[in-house]
Amino acid sequence: MLGDIEVQKLTKADIDRLVKRLRAGEQAGYKKWSPRSVNYMLSIFTAVVESQQRQGHVERNVARLVEHLPSEKAEMKILSEEDMFKILDHPGRDRHLWALALYGLRRGEIAALRWEHVNFETKTVRVTENRVVSGRVITTGTPKSRRSRRILPMPDEVLDALREAHALQLQERFASASYADSDYIACDSDGRPYHPNLLTFRWRKLLRELSIDRVRLHDARHSCGSLMHMRNVPTVVIAAWLGHSSAAFTMATYIHSQDDALLVASTSYQRGVTIPVTTSVGDNVPKDK
Repeated sequence: MLGDIEVQKLTKADIDRLVKRLRAGEQAGYKKWSPRSVNYMLSIFTAVVESQQRQGHVERNVARLVEHLPSEKAEMKILSEEDMFKILDHPGRDRHLWALALYGLRRGEIAALRWEHVNFETKTVRVTENRVVSGRVITTGTPKSRRSRRILPMPDEVLDALREAHALQLQERFASASYADSDYIACDSDGRPYHPNLLTFRWRKLLRELSIDRVRLHDARHSCGSLMHMRNVPTVVIAAWLGHSSAAFTMATYIHSQDDALLVASTSYQRGVTIPVTTSVGDNVPKDK
């Protein structure tokens, strides 16, 4: 039965009305359902009616006539420039991790980074691995694409955070006979590497402490790309920094306008305003060998 309707008397219109009520949040006892939740319900319901049909209890599966809803792409949120610097300036054990996130590294790249990948002399970080979660299994492997393997020059503020973390971890290593020999930069006081999901948990906790509206850890990466864009860094360079193979993908996916930038754009048609033009430096970007 679907509510008070017996499955033998069920029609497509009945299911359509249910979907409409669920999407609008009008079904008693339920909040507004997302397209993903509705589609999941439709899949289960279709399978149930299919079973009833095979057993001869219904003549046809009307649930198959109901089209699944198109998925809604979640709008990416980014941090304001003020919030980004607030995070960078906030002291804490994991400050070096948030600095790397705000400078465009993926969560898996941060979780896989080891001290051997940090060169304090050349002021660079070498991204060569990705540490991700699949179910209950943590896998360390190569980054998402060939372009994701990259060497990034780091500014002094990131290097300072890395130096502080490195010094702290050396102290903890010498103070503990059971310190894990992992060399991961993202680890606890016993040297045990962070679970990638723990990075997300600690990121959310940090935002609450700083009274910053919740954004995903991955959105720190989006914020990096957007800030570079607003500061006139060419898209091809941003793509190389983020480890993308396509500058078009970078522009379409990672570049977001902020309220301050939109306010500046609103003055574009004022008389006497000169709009700076940025030329592409794509020809100066080294090509893959």
